[in-house]
Amino acid sequence: MANADQVVQRLLDYLEPRIDPTHVSAVAARHRAALNYEPLDRLPLVCYLPYEGEDFAPYSYAEAFHDPAKLMVNELLTGFTSIYHAVDLKDDSPYCLRPNLGVTVIASMLGATIRIMDDQPPWVLPFEDLHLIKKVAAAPPPDFSAGLLPRVLEQYDYFRHALVDYPNCRAGLQLTLPDLQGPFDVAEMIWGADIFMAFYDDVDLLSALLAKISDTIIRVQRRLKAEVKENLGPECQYQHAVGVKGQILLRDDTVILLSPQHYHEVVQPHDTRIAAELGSAGIHFCGNGQHQIDNMLGIPNFTCFDFGQPWMMASDTIYAKSAAQKVPLARMRVPV
Repeated sequence: MANADQVVQRLLDYLEPRIDPTHVSAVAARHRAALNYEPLDRLPLVCYLPYEGEDFAPYSYAEAFHDPAKLMVNELLTGFTSIYHAVDLKDDSPYCLRPNLGVTVIASMLGATIRIMDDQPPWVLPFEDLHLIKKVAAAPPPDFSAGLLPRVLEQYDYFRHALVDYPNCRAGLQLTLPDLQGPFDVAEMIWGADIFMAFYDDVDLLSALLAKISDTIIRVQRRLKAEVKENLGPECQYQHAVGVKGQILLRDDTVILLSPQHYHEVVQPHDTRIAAELGSAGIHFCGNGQHQIDNMLGIPNFTCFDFGQPWMMASDTIYAKSAAQKVPLARMRVPV
């Protein structure tokens, strides 16, 4: 039975003659034009295809989480789109590889325990003692040896070395940022559901924690930009196998559980600071966050929306407001 490094080589041997650099460039140009409200032949169309085949077998998530070769196999076969299929389909899928350690990178750097249950993506065990939350908020930002960041860097290094002898793959496969979440999403993971009471009982501690998480996100994004290789240009990047505009895509899934007032007064200042210090930021959330749209559009240097379920909201209304500011809606997924 072939080991994972050999499977990577077999996959790259398959992909190398099928990656068309002209098509790769056209896809990037189409995404870039759409994100910048520029004329284009048509909107980018990305088909989310599961891997179906018998020549290769993806590894379990638990195996891939700890093994760079196995993670690369899974990224090629079963990432947000299957690159294995996309090279023949020739839709507008960018061929993206990322260190897919789930939502846990920043939380792990702050000392959280990470657990993988069965073959599900990893999750964070909240701190059981409020004293530990206070300790995180008061501590200096973690260094780059903390948590899962060394594993992230190991994965980038593996990607680069695996592609050395494959010029088409090296040119066509994009190395993208991992999921760095957003300040409140990370805070909720390490604090747990009791965080919602902090808006009433201890907003000072909550704000201090959000500031420390924001510091960490900013430092990690700046460190990892040196590892990223993308063809979208300096103002855009690939996330979820589509183009988004901004230096970072903040995940604000948990923000949709807040009132507009609580988000605006307590959380939004930290999203705003990240956008200011990095130069620009987009925001992703799943679910119905329509009540936060006006707040988010009011963030200086806010450059993009990315929705998980746009059909849950009044998309035409959101588009009209966003288009007035030339803020793109990066992903308008159509359920099939």
